[in-house]
Amino acid sequence: MMLAGYRWIFDTPLMTEILILLSIFQRACGGGEIIYAINAGGDAHVDIHGVRYEKDPQPDDGVGISSDYGRQLTIQRVVAQDQILYQTELYHDSTFQYSIPIANDGEHVLVLKFCEVYFTSPSMKVFDVRINGIDVITDLDIYKEVGKGVAHDELIEFTVSKGKLLIAEAEVPFDGVVQLEFVKTDKDNPKVNAIYVKKGTKEGIASNASFLSFHFYYDLGISLSW
Repeated sequence: MMLAGYRWIFDTPLMTEILILLSIFQRACGGGEIIYAINAGGDAHVDIHGVRYEKDPQPDDGVGISSDYGRQLTIQRVVAQDQILYQTELYHDSTFQYSIPIANDGEHVLVLKFCEVYFTSPSMKVFDVRINGIDVITDLDIYKEVGKGVAHDELIEFTVSKGKLLIAEAEVPFDGVVQLEFVKTDKDNPKVNAIYVKKGTKEGIASNASFLSFHFYYDLGISLSW
């Protein structure tokens, strides 16, 4: 379908209600149990999918630096209720980590939420993500991926089986704890905005891609298919 000459912006209470209903449907069809969720650098929050993010304990434990600098921005690709997940963050001037307990064997998905709220060009903030010594994301440049003030999620699948962690085509011994590291490079500081882990696969996960505001810009022809 081609749309041109219109700008439709469905960031309304009605759209929020629709997204809530869609999230309920997604959980019913394919969602798994949330076993860990942290609003990095921020307070507790319940998102429109019912995910309960705990307050980040890291700053109180002397790990990293919390920031709400992003509050001065309206974050794109996320509904109003969940702006806070991308407006607050934890960063550090060195590599830092979260320790995530995983009690049971099976398939899991790690969802990492990011938003560049400061830099206005690529190659200014670049870092890696590592899990139990395995590089799962290298040279992550949030601005290069989506620009400034735009929600960006990374989904990482892994499996725990009989004392082994299978991730990124690697297999390593597993003691029941995922060691999630945000690895500093020579380009500013690593950061994260929010984290959660659920049982199962990526099927049924509603990432920020589900929250597109259906912006169709004047005099732009946009081809949509579904």
